Amino acid sequence: MIRTLLLPCWLFMSLLAPHFVCGQDGTIRNPLPVEPSLSGNYGELRPNHFHAGLDLKTAGREGLDVMAAGEGHVSRIKISPYGYGKALYIDHPNGTTTVYGHLQRYSPEITAYIKEYQVKQKSFEIDIYPGEEDLPVTAGQVVAISGNTGGSGGPHLHFEVRETASEVPRNPIVMGFPISDTKPPVIDAIGIAPIGLGSRVRNSEKTAHARVSGSTLATTMPIEVEGTFGIEVNGYDSQSGSYNHNGIFRVDLIVDDSLISRFTADSISFDQSRHLNSLIDYPYYYSNRQRFMRMYRQPGNHLENLAYKSDGILNLSDGVHTIQVIAYDHEGNKDEVHFDVDISEGEGQDAFSSAEMLEWNIPYFYEAEDCKLFFPNHTVYASIPLNINQEDLGERPFVHVFDPWIPVQEAFEIKLRIPESMPREGLLIAQTNSAGRPSRALSSTVDGDWVRALSRNFGDFTLVTDDKAPTISMVNFKQGHTWNSGRLKFVIKDNFSGIQRYDAYVNGQWVIMEFEPKQDLVFIDVNDLPHSEEQQELRIEISDMAGNVATFEGTLKHP
Repeated sequence: MIRTLLLPCWLFMSLLAPHFVCGQDGTIRNPLPVEPSLSGNYGELRPNHFHAGLDLKTAGREGLDVMAAGEGHVSRIKISPYGYGKALYIDHPNGTTTVYGHLQRYSPEITAYIKEYQVKQKSFEIDIYPGEEDLPVTAGQVVAISGNTGGSGGPHLHFEVRETASEVPRNPIVMGFPISDTKPPVIDAIGIAPIGLGSRVRNSEKTAHARVSGSTLATTMPIEVEGTFGIEVNGYDSQSGSYNHNGIFRVDLIVDDSLISRFTADSISFDQSRHLNSLIDYPYYYSNRQRFMRMYRQPGNHLENLAYKSDGILNLSDGVHTIQVIAYDHEGNKDEVHFDVDISEGEGQDAFSSAEMLEWNIPYFYEAEDCKLFFPNHTVYASIPLNINQEDLGERPFVHVFDPWIPVQEAFEIKLRIPESMPREGLLIAQTNSAGRPSRALSSTVDGDWVRALSRNFGDFTLVTDDKAPTISMVNFKQGHTWNSGRLKFVIKDNFSGIQRYDAYVNGQWVIMEFEPKQDLVFIDVNDLPHSEEQQELRIEISDMAGNVATFEGTLKHP
């Protein structure tokens, strides 16, 4: 028998209740003129976050009309080289907001509105909030053209539905988005994780992984377990007409016919999304690039779309018990795995009882002669033994801060003292790779004799000097050429710290220049140049995160 109380009624109801707000008519219009097919679905597990919407296929190309999913008004326009790229937000009268990301361009009236603000703010990147009367739209109105901007890995439309008041993204499929699905999810493998120093699975303190064969595990059973343990699940779902391995809508863990835990991909707020790193077995993902979803909770995991009995940690009586894992899609198609475990009492020892700890819910300050570290509350999801070491690498300070396979929730502060031998210009804190070479620059500031930065990754850190300016290379630009149409294109690159700002001027007047980091490309639309029969002076300035600046100067005509 299970050594816990029966599932309380209020918790059982929370397991069953959906966490979403539906539209007034229960449906959401397809924003594309083609039958919807998904390359990504809501809630699937991504690096450091849950996917907040649907990735709608565009036949592998750009240029499809993007239509408003309902009447309303454009409430936000955000343009960035990263993330959603060119994105559009529309508020609807029913209390929802739809989001359209990775756009190639906007409709002419929205484009004109945007350019006014870009010129005013002297920035291609903008985040603006039009008023209710500025840009009204009707259902089915073409508001943009699909593209591949931002962090997109290929042409598609990212589509979200949010509750306007809270900005929490909801699952569009649950809210009535028209998608056909007759294919059940697939459970690929199961992990059985010992929890506590006295616990073991098959006489090992490591998580045991087993592939699924049919409706059970491809391993000898029953599986011998000592002490307390948890179950982990690896799998995927696909929709009709698509072979992409997307996320699973719901996963249930049942032990001896008792519901223990449930994950439901219906509503996940952005401020909780990074807690995915606690939901998955992060060390295993770091080493193997496979995500096993924990059906048990670490103490710092605050996800609200999970419900547990006793945090999902299994403390079972001696003997054989039956475990079921059931994966569902939104249509009720399911895959089911069951297996037996043979439980014996563990040693019951307390892990890390004598070690100094970084507690998951208590701030910690570390100070040494050349290094200061501050870990705020909730830096980690579970308490871990202290593991900080520092040394000198020649004339540079170096600090080891825990191990990179431990996930970080809240960013921690690093301060390294500047050696007298190092110049202060271009100083950055950088994370180093396994070979000890700088691999990732942190956004850093000089504070007296110290350099300060924040990091959301553990690992090894040191001071570096970036004194090399970015480079600018012509692609199609010709000195003195007369331009009547097209784009002026340049390739920009930086050796380490990364591009931070990019500006273009014609005769001293700022002009819009777009940055596409996937291609290291900046370009200027000829239509955005000032007209003149005379030769005009073009100047491009590119700066990196260390403050190094590269310039390009040329001449052109645009009559």
